[in-house]
Amino acid sequence: MKDHLGKIKSLQDKIEFALKESDFNKLAIFSTELENSVEALVSNSIYKDGITQTELTELQNLLSSVQKYQEETSSKFKDYTLKVSRKQKMHQAYKQ
Repeated sequence: MKDHLGKIKSLQDKIEFALKESDFNKLAIFSTELENSVEALVSNSIYKDGITQTELTELQNLLSSVQKYQEETSSKFKDYTLKVSRKQKMHQAYKQ
């Protein structure tokens, strides 16, 4: 359990950095890795019976973080697409 939680924490840090940098390619890679790590964790029946309160709290915090990442990614991607669209329109206007 600790190994999975450690890997998940590392991925969270990488995701936060990718979000700050608006690096959507890395964000997609890290998000997929996070999803795979969480799936491996929850599918392992050994962990289901022996989970501690601390680990449960960490998993609840992870859920909150994932929701925050989804909202932040959506917002940043929307801003990014608006900027690209604005630049394209300015470029087209300049060409005319």
